[in-house]
Amino acid sequence: MKSKFRIALVAAVAAAGLMATAGAANFDHCADQLKDLGLFQGTEQGYELDRAPTRAEAATMLVRLLGKEDEAKALDYTAPFTDLAGWEKPYVQYLYENGLTTGVTETTFKPDQGCSAQMYTTFLLRALGYSDAANGDFTYAEAVSFGESVGLVDYANCDQDNFLRDHVAAMSLTALDTPVKGDENSILLEKLVKDGAVDANKASDLLTFFDRYESYTDASSKMNDATKMDMTANITADVSMGGTKIMDLTMPLNMKVDADLENMDQSKIAMTGTVKINMNASMVEQGVPATINQDIAYYYTDGVYYMNMGDQKFKMAMSVDDVMAQMGDLAGMQSSEPLCLIDSIDQSGNDMTVTYSSSGMNALVNSVLANMGMDMSSMDVQIKFENVTSKVTISNGDIKNMDLGMKMSMTADGQSLTLNMTMDCTVNGLGDSVKITLPSDLDTYVDMIGGTTALVGAVNESAA
Repeated sequence: MKSKFRIALVAAVAAAGLMATAGAANFDHCADQLKDLGLFQGTEQGYELDRAPTRAEAATMLVRLLGKEDEAKALDYTAPFTDLAGWEKPYVQYLYENGLTTGVTETTFKPDQGCSAQMYTTFLLRALGYSDAANGDFTYAEAVSFGESVGLVDYANCDQDNFLRDHVAAMSLTALDTPVKGDENSILLEKLVKDGAVDANKASDLLTFFDRYESYTDASSKMNDATKMDMTANITADVSMGGTKIMDLTMPLNMKVDADLENMDQSKIAMTGTVKINMNASMVEQGVPATINQDIAYYYTDGVYYMNMGDQKFKMAMSVDDVMAQMGDLAGMQSSEPLCLIDSIDQSGNDMTVTYSSSGMNALVNSVLANMGMDMSSMDVQIKFENVTSKVTISNGDIKNMDLGMKMSMTADGQSLTLNMTMDCTVNGLGDSVKITLPSDLDTYVDMIGGTTALVGAVNESAA
C-alpha cells in the first residue's frame, strides 16, 4: 500500500470526520477531450454515459485507438457476421481481418450485447500493443489486473460490477496517457499523432495537460514517499440552511504525522489548533454564547485516540488497521490521483492549479462509503460535492503549499444545507526532521466507550 493513502487515512481518523456523498460517476470532461480528438462521438442522445457500452461501440473505439479508422472505412465487408446493422461493419471488418475478434459465434457478432470491463480493458491493452493471444502478455481472465499493472486501470476509471460508457470515456483518456509496449518514453496519444491518426494541433492541448499531470504526480509521489510530515492548515467554512447563513468557522491547525507502515496502530499523530465559531445570533437560544473560541488538541499513539477540548479530555481505542480493513479494496488505492478525476491543470511559473471533476470525486467518496457499509442511495438523503479545486504550489520539484476548496450541499426531509470550505495547507517538513512530542498527561484522559465500532456506527446513524 502506498504511504500517501495511509498518511491521509491516519489524518482523517485523527480529525474523526467523514463526508458522505451519493451519485453516479460522470466523466463528461473525459468524453469532451476524446471528442475534440475525434475519438468519441456519442449518439443522437448525447454521450449517454449512464448506460452500458455495446460490443459494437467497443469495437469502434478499439479501431480508433489503434489509429486505423480511415483504413477500416476503406474496407469491403466480407466478415461472416450477419447481424450487423451497417455503421459498425467497417470497424468489425478491420478487427476480423487482423485477428482481433472472432465474434460470439461463427456468424454472429452480437453488436448490441453489453461490453464488460474485462472486454474493454482487453481492447485498450491491444491498442497499447499488448497481446492476449497464446503465449502473449496476459490472458483475458486477468485483463483488468494486468491493466492495473501498466497504469491503464485505476480505482476511479473502472467499475467491473457496473461498467458504463462513463468508464469507457475515463479509461480511454487514461489509455492515451499510458506508455505503449516496447517504448516507455512514448504514450499512446503521441503514437497516434506520429501515425497521422490524430491531428497534431488538436492533440497539443491534451499533450500539455498530460505533461503537467506528470509533473504534478512526480511532486506528489516525492511527498508520498515520506512517512513523516509536518503541515500547517488554515480551515475556513460557512454553513447555510435554506439560503440563510447559520454559522461560520475558522480553524488554524498544526498536524504532525509519523506513520508506521508495518503497523499503522503504532503511528503517532499530534494535531493542535483553535476553533472559532460564529453562530447566527437569531438561531441561538437566550443565554447561549453566539461565539465559541476553543483550543483543541488531538493525539494518536499505540492504537488510542486522545481528544483535548479544554475542560474535557477523552480517549478511545481506535485501530487504523481495522478502519483500513473495513474499506476493503479501496485501502489499496494508488498514491497519485487518477487522471480521470482531474478536470484541468493550469500553470504559471511555479504555481500549478489543479481542478478536480466534482462528479468524479462524488463517485470516489461514494465508493469509499459503500466499502464501509454506508449506502447513501438507500437513504432519503442527497449529498453532493461541487467546485472541488486544489491549487498546488511546486518549487524545485517539491510540493510546498496546497489550497483546497469545495462546496458540499445536502438535502434531507425537505431541508437544504450548504457547506463552503477552504483549506490552505503549508508543508513545513518531511522525513526525519519531523519530531512529534506527545503530552505527558495522556493517562489522565477519560475513556470513551465503543472505539472504532462506535465511531462508524455514529456516522451511519447520523447519516440515517
